[in-house]
Amino acid sequence: MYIVETPYDHVRLAGASALEWLRKAFELIPHAVVPSEAEIKVREDATYVAVIPTSMPLVTAEMTEELLLDMEKRAIDALEIGNGKLLSKEACRVNVFPKRRVQMPAFRTVEQEEDRALVERELFRRNACFSVQNGAIIPDVDSVRIDFGSEIRKGAFIAPYTFVTESVIGENAVVGPFSEITRARVDEGATVTYSVVRDSCIGKGTSVGPFAYVRMGSAIGDKCRIGDFVEVKKSFVADGAKAAHLTYIGDAEVGLGTNIGCGTVFANYDGEKKHKTRVGSHTFIGANTNLIAPIQVGDDVFIAAATTVTKDVPDGSFVIGRSRAEIKKRE
Repeated sequence: MYIVETPYDHVRLAGASALEWLRKAFELIPHAVVPSEAEIKVREDATYVAVIPTSMPLVTAEMTEELLLDMEKRAIDALEIGNGKLLSKEACRVNVFPKRRVQMPAFRTVEQEEDRALVERELFRRNACFSVQNGAIIPDVDSVRIDFGSEIRKGAFIAPYTFVTESVIGENAVVGPFSEITRARVDEGATVTYSVVRDSCIGKGTSVGPFAYVRMGSAIGDKCRIGDFVEVKKSFVADGAKAAHLTYIGDAEVGLGTNIGCGTVFANYDGEKKHKTRVGSHTFIGANTNLIAPIQVGDDVFIAAATTVTKDVPDGSFVIGRSRAEIKKRE
């Protein structure tokens, strides 16, 4: 098996180059990459020689084996497959030009954007089917996009219209629909629904979404709740913590079992620099609280709703910072 280099070697298709796809397809078969057909040297123990250009990344070892069997049945010495060749050793040695041509979708060459779209669609589909064969549950393999660098583990459920790029989805996790997981890890039993997770980790049994955004190296612990319209940026959220809805957590550390109320904002930016907020364990932060960084909030703290916190808070404190409401009769 010879893979002949072309200008399309490094075209990215579903997360890998055309050359990487062919190497993966023929990893169990002896093969070499050569700059041109002139560099091919037929091995003495070879019976047939396959010459596949990198512009045809859909070709697989199984396809070439099927063609070889057909060649033997029909006593054919040489076939043209797309822009590649499949020849007997003798035909290769005497440079026989194949007179028969095989037409198959898998031999499509990548030469323009239309070709690229069709080829990439098939590669995404193959990855999804490979994941199913390894125990993943993907009801619609044609609608998901799982790239070359991703791993979907046994029992994981990938719903339609989900994109998984350079990521690992753990056993029995549920992802999607309409979710995007990029350079991330979703651990065993976690759920991500209608959400985006980038460059981050989601712990075991944690729930994310719908419509959440976790990004920039964030780490969410086990059995946490990151609910609807919650954004977590460059933060660590410890096991059991919850932010159920409408919250921004930026440049922060949140302790074990802490509850962050609806509308809470970790105000991390002063107009020039980003600052860090640390919140202890088993703390309750009421709705519409503002935490003005840099700040530290201790363990077992209770912050009343609609409070703006500008100073460090010691363990066990109660904090309330509302202005008094005045009710006046309308005139």
